[in-house]
Amino acid sequence: MRFFCSTCAILAVALGVTAVSTLREPTPLPDPTERSASPLPGAAVIPFFDVPTLFANAPYAANPTIIEAIRATLALYPLAIDGKNFNALGQLFASNAVANYSEPLNILTSLSTIQSVLQSSLAAVTTQHAFATQLIDVLSPTSAFSVTYYTATHFGRGPFLGLTVTAYGQYQDVWAKQSDASWKITHRNLVYMGPLIGNLTIFTFTE
Repeated sequence: MRFFCSTCAILAVALGVTAVSTLREPTPLPDPTERSASPLPGAAVIPFFDVPTLFANAPYAANPTIIEAIRATLALYPLAIDGKNFNALGQLFASNAVANYSEPLNILTSLSTIQSVLQSSLAAVTTQHAFATQLIDVLSPTSAFSVTYYTATHFGRGPFLGLTVTAYGQYQDVWAKQSDASWKITHRNLVYMGPLIGNLTIFTFTE
């Protein structure tokens, strides 16, 4: 089942990074009507040109409550990051989750690694996160895939007060229903859709 949600809110994914994903020409993809698993190809990102074709004619008719459960869970991510409550990421990511956050963080394996690396990489700044365009595709009663656009604003501290860095991109997430009936991310790719805007020296602040 396909679900679209567009807002005018700024979306933020808090990462102090310098790498930017680049576009390439579309590559052949499997027939989406025959798809029974997530289209996410391992730890590799899905090119921007290919994403729209992945959601056409999805064969599984999902209960809308599943979509709302996934969207509500995903909404916890900005609250956890902005509030620097990294333990709360356990409500979003499975214990064995794998997240490709691109350079310089790269591939993070396991919930505990995701928590510790995000905490350390954002220690120098405060952040604001919001989500924009979002699509959730429920593939089966126990699996789903989503793409969510974000804008991440990072605010300097101390001598860097008043300076900011903003990142633009999308999350490509694989979801699995857990034994307690909750939905959690088992695989995430962060894709940058443009360069970081601002003064990167804000990430050098130490207390």
